[in-house]
Amino acid sequence: MMKKRYVALLALWLLCLVLPAQAAQNVCKFDRTVTTFFEGETLQTSLILEGVPATGTVTYTTNAAHNATVDANGLVTGVSKGYATITATVKTEKQTFKANIQLNVLRKVQEITVKEDRLPVFMPTDPEVKELLSVFSLHKVLVLRKGVTQAIQATCTPKDANDRKFTITSSNEEIVRVSGSNLQPKATGECMITVASKQNPEVYVQYRVLVVQPVTKLKITADSKSTYVDGQLQLSVQYTPDNASIQAVTWTSSNPKAATVDENGLVTGVGKGTASIKATAKDGSGRYATFSVTVMQQPQSITLKETDISVNMGSSKTLQATVLPKNANSKKVTWTSSDESVAKVSTSGRVTPVGPGKCTIMCQSQEFPAIFAAANVTVKQLVTKITFAEKEVSLPVNTSMQVFWEVSPQNATDQSVTFSSNKESIATVDANGLITGHKRGECYITVKAADGSKKQARIKVSVLQPVEGVHMKNDTLSVGVDESITATAVLEPSDASNNRMTWYSADPSIATVKGSRNKPTITGWRWGTTSITGVTEDGGYVTTATINVGNYDKALKITDLYISDNRIKIVVNNESNMNITRFYYTIACYDYLGNPVPCTTYGGHAFEGSYRYTLYEGDNTEHGRFSFHDFVQPETPIAHVTMQITGYRTDDGYSRDIRGDRQIVVEFKTAAYVGQPEVTDVPAEAPLQ
Repeated sequence: MMKKRYVALLALWLLCLVLPAQAAQNVCKFDRTVTTFFEGETLQTSLILEGVPATGTVTYTTNAAHNATVDANGLVTGVSKGYATITATVKTEKQTFKANIQLNVLRKVQEITVKEDRLPVFMPTDPEVKELLSVFSLHKVLVLRKGVTQAIQATCTPKDANDRKFTITSSNEEIVRVSGSNLQPKATGECMITVASKQNPEVYVQYRVLVVQPVTKLKITADSKSTYVDGQLQLSVQYTPDNASIQAVTWTSSNPKAATVDENGLVTGVGKGTASIKATAKDGSGRYATFSVTVMQQPQSITLKETDISVNMGSSKTLQATVLPKNANSKKVTWTSSDESVAKVSTSGRVTPVGPGKCTIMCQSQEFPAIFAAANVTVKQLVTKITFAEKEVSLPVNTSMQVFWEVSPQNATDQSVTFSSNKESIATVDANGLITGHKRGECYITVKAADGSKKQARIKVSVLQPVEGVHMKNDTLSVGVDESITATAVLEPSDASNNRMTWYSADPSIATVKGSRNKPTITGWRWGTTSITGVTEDGGYVTTATINVGNYDKALKITDLYISDNRIKIVVNNESNMNITRFYYTIACYDYLGNPVPCTTYGGHAFEGSYRYTLYEGDNTEHGRFSFHDFVQPETPIAHVTMQITGYRTDDGYSRDIRGDRQIVVEFKTAAYVGQPEVTDVPAEAPLQ
């Protein structure tokens, strides 16, 4: 028994020794020598497999495909800046192994830009440096002054590149030494400097550096210190020391409105004033000199506000002269007349006419007589009066007529006139005084003198519209007995001027007609039908209308009114010869004691109603067709009810609203009605609209 236990323990110990040794042979991992690369580039991963993993099938995946992708062979492609974890999965028959590697996709520097706005940079073809270069170079030339340190500022883009730092190197440290971003010129001569991306050295900018002897002093000289507007003055520069490497300057003017200066030091006068001309050394030494230039202005022209004027006898006119430019040193002028028998001129330019005719007034610069301006003067006799032959004229629409006028005096220089109408929609007038009427109305035609005398006259024009026809607005009219209505005859056209008409009735015992225009008054006297006739004063056009006379307040009669099961029952008869399409009424309700019974939605005891079915002559209404407006069936018994017709409408458009004092009140009382007090006077309600 002890022997068997010993054998088992020995076997277990041997197994423990063997298993770790076998496990140690299974390897699945990435080679991590390289873990960074750039966008758009590829990186071949290296997967180390030993033992059982070496017999399996490998697949690759990425956790951030937007940063990096991986193919079936573990080739990784950078897509966008960022991190991505690549996982290799190895599957064998019995086990699965995994390995991870984190890769960093970097964004490259694409461009490096040097800030040149404060650097003395020249093109290699620039005359200032071309002759100083030992060999021709395609690179821009950076001029440095011996012993003066120059800082370089550069920017790497894009802004989200991983490393935007830059480095500067010199091809010859004995000429230019580099210290960080500073250039330290040590000796005169030439070398190359390179400004490159630290991350991507293949991105760089190069300059050819020219270390020069700087200028220490400048002096500007010229033949004069002044010039005129549009004049020129040449400036020259003296350099110290004589052996300064770059003997060139940049010229500027402190006041370009007074004087400008070109790249050669040639000053041009622009406007009256002073300007300080500055010459700044181009070698970057900062040395400069200034020269004050005075620009003077002389008269260049004279302009007159008016160059052709007319002066009327008995008046005068002043010419206004302007010496240009406005800032000229001298603005004094003299005035002269070419013919003083026509007009004289004062020292202030006031022209006084002497006699009709023409002359020329001259204005000259007092100091520069060659500068002058002239005005042509005409002396005229003005119109004193214009009159029309008539004060008022009239003409029909669409016709024309000539008006006549007279201009005084007969020897007026300009007797021409102009015409105008104050209402051209009514009448217009041409240049010869021919008036044309367009539509009915009144307007004024004005004639004005064209010589500026402001003399004018006007004539009143009446444009008449003839009557071309007439018809009645309503061919059939209804009027009550002892009542009057107004009829309307429509003139054709509607804006006809004369609306006077003569009227008569075919049977004055039935109806009479009175009036002298197109809206006569018709009065009914008894039941019946007749006609009225109207004749226009203008043209004799005739129109007629049929007149129906009747007692229209009694066209409808309430023939039955009673209460059944606390409900109101009504019968109304059409006693007229009209077809009544709708009538209106008012009903009031009371209890046994004569107290008002609330029977409307708003608590009132009276309500309005209508009957909306056509009643022909002699017809009676039918139950169930009455409309009770705002009516609510009351719970209180109705013992007394009153009703009156308030108005009606007919099929021919006639409308009747019965006056309150002519409305007939009909009432019904039940046998149980007591009435305390009895209702004897019920006010008429307003008809429905």
